[in-house]
Amino acid sequence: MVSFRKDDRCFLSFFQLVNISNNRLAQILLFWYVDQSTYQLVKTYIKFILPVVLLFAGCGNAFRVYHDMDPAAAFDKYETYSFLDWTEGNKKTITGIELERIRAQFARELEKKGLSYQEDGADVKVKITVYFREARHPGYGYYNRFYPGGYNYIERALAVDLFEAESKKHIWHSAAVGAVGDTPEERAEALPGQVSEMLKTFPASKET
Repeated sequence: MVSFRKDDRCFLSFFQLVNISNNRLAQILLFWYVDQSTYQLVKTYIKFILPVVLLFAGCGNAFRVYHDMDPAAAFDKYETYSFLDWTEGNKKTITGIELERIRAQFARELEKKGLSYQEDGADVKVKITVYFREARHPGYGYYNRFYPGGYNYIERALAVDLFEAESKKHIWHSAAVGAVGDTPEERAEALPGQVSEMLKTFPASKET
């Protein structure tokens, strides 16, 4: 059995990416290398395998996106937005720097949809929330060679909810759910793609 050291982050990160992607081609590529050579060879050539997998297997996005909306909402009439405050839990567990980064990214995407920021009297109120939970992969097939019985990992859900200011009616919900990046830099790198996907189908009043 192959054993892993705690500092072998490049291999483990790649393994987690393949695992989360659930992409058969990515899995076959990884385990072909493990079967045909030693762990050290996989570690040495992982920098060549990963770009190929991302390019041809399409497993670059390790998150899932969900949407829901009120079809009766007058999206074409909304012109301005403002942000509601973060939850107390988010303010206690996430740095102000990261919260501001998340909010700024949503602002950029909303403005692409034709909405303008207006602190007072905005047409819609935007609520962003970050949730964390422990998820478990059950382990099966080749995975059991490395993680007998499965393994636990931390998932993050980044959610956005829009409310019509006048009626306080909930008009839009979207969430991106996936494994959490280990560092603020990794999370910052993934953030634009996540937010873009979350608001991809948001009905624009006048998309720019």
